[in-house]
Amino acid sequence: MSVKNAKKLLIDINKKIDKMECRCVTLKGVKNLSRSDLDCLILYANTYIRNDGSFRGLMAPRGNIEEVLKKYGLKGGI
Repeated sequence: MSVKNAKKLLIDINKKIDKMECRCVTLKGVKNLSRSDLDCLILYANTYIRNDGSFRGLMAPRGNIEEVLKKYGLKGGI
């Protein structure tokens, strides 16, 4: 189920990037996400999918990135 959520996150991020008109966007109610934040979220989502529900190899997410991952139900171990 969570891998499905990670794939949904990737789709939502790509939609936001395609329509990005300003510097910051909102995703699942989390405001002020920069392009860099979206790139980090892509990295976390791809790692989550590749590692079957784990962020192993990455540092623990913090701030807005952590908040978005939680809203998508991605709470994999590091």
